[in-house]
Amino acid sequence: MNDLVIKKDSSAVRALSSQLSENYIPDVALCLDKEAFGYVYRYIMRSVIRNRRSMSKIMLNLTNAEGADESRCAELRDSFGEHIGSSLRKSDIYMRIDENSYFIILVDIREESVEKVLDHIVRTWYEKNPNDIIVNCETEYVGSGGEHSPGSGRVKVVVVDDDTTNLKMAGHILSKGGFYVAALKSGQALLTYLETNIPDLILLDINMPGMDGFETMRHLKRMEREIAEIPVIFLTGDESSDAESTCLSLGAMDFIKKPFVPDVLLLRVRSTIELITLQRSLSREVEKKTLANRELFLHVVKSLADAIDAKDTYTNGHSGRVAEYSREIAMRAGYTEQAQDNIYMIGLLHDVGKIGVPDAVINKPARLTDEEFELIKTHPVKGARILENIKEMPKLSVGARWHHERYGGGGYPDGLSGEDIPEEARIIAVADAYDAMTSRRSYRDVLPQEKVRAEIEKGRGTQFDPRFADIMLNMIDEDVGYDMKEK
Repeated sequence: MNDLVIKKDSSAVRALSSQLSENYIPDVALCLDKEAFGYVYRYIMRSVIRNRRSMSKIMLNLTNAEGADESRCAELRDSFGEHIGSSLRKSDIYMRIDENSYFIILVDIREESVEKVLDHIVRTWYEKNPNDIIVNCETEYVGSGGEHSPGSGRVKVVVVDDDTTNLKMAGHILSKGGFYVAALKSGQALLTYLETNIPDLILLDINMPGMDGFETMRHLKRMEREIAEIPVIFLTGDESSDAESTCLSLGAMDFIKKPFVPDVLLLRVRSTIELITLQRSLSREVEKKTLANRELFLHVVKSLADAIDAKDTYTNGHSGRVAEYSREIAMRAGYTEQAQDNIYMIGLLHDVGKIGVPDAVINKPARLTDEEFELIKTHPVKGARILENIKEMPKLSVGARWHHERYGGGGYPDGLSGEDIPEEARIIAVADAYDAMTSRRSYRDVLPQEKVRAEIEKGRGTQFDPRFADIMLNMIDEDVGYDMKEK
């Protein structure tokens, strides 16, 4: 068997990379054949849906003007593709569907900009060419929240039923009622459809061959949030209460009996859409209000932290730095963004109890007496008592009370050890110790970085939780310029 020879010379790789670089890409949109376009289209749609981006789909249809020469029009239709490419960005893609039609995808574009792009394509075409062909267009916009906005602005409803007659009837009733309707004949077809589309409502038949409505619904609920939250109305000819209760238990908004009564179908669909629209509107308002309240709360907390730091002439900004270090440790430990924000808040207020300690003790330049040190040691309990009054965030007091506990025991105020110390307090303990060593004190300057690292290493498993000590050691090792310390 031949040995594998690995050459370290990377010149060929660099050459190919250079050829593929941005400098070698023409400043025009990318034109793809149907097969390649299909793959790219599905990839873009998944990206738009899952990452809450935006795009617009445009269909351009070309027809001959009355009396125009056919051979001349054929040449113009061919050159129209080149005109599209030169009119769009490099990030856009297009393909020629047939002799008379082109399909365009505009990625990451605002809805109000789509008309400007279309106007540019058509206007510049007619400025350079005779009016032998007429350009007509259809558009569909997919917003950053994953919502589809067909050119007509209608609500999109998907009807899933294996009975063609039912599909035609429902499609006719809903289209006449002003809805944009897509008809599918199986649960699997719906799952495939949802890979590239997010409708406003799904009407789902229960009794279908293969994957029935109940199984399809269970699949939907296991998919991404944007899909799992699409409202579903079941279609059923089953009069039993068991079928109805199963529909509702699976999360359906409603159920409609077959055969359809046109007025009832329209009323149920409109009521569901109105309810969902109202719920989403209220949810957005609640999110905005919650965010505003949290920002106000954070502003108050930061002001309080600044007031605490102001008591100590030598530790200005200490609480903010401890909060930042704590958030970084939490992020590296795999905490969620919400948990990282919470520990940042906890870190800001870990020293709030110092409000109750005399300034003369806090700012004493000489070594503290035993009595004075006992006064300092009261600040965790005092801080916890202050923060326990904030019922909306019960964990806020955790960092204040237990950030001076030691992982190996022997800390204060409660002598906790190991896993009995809340995680948030164990994180803040490391961050607090790091900032204490890397900021100026009345009795010393900032310690050298190697000394700080050695102290964290020494306290690993005794003073500090080994897991969080290791994260801080990694942060120190990455801080080659010693930039984390107090400026």
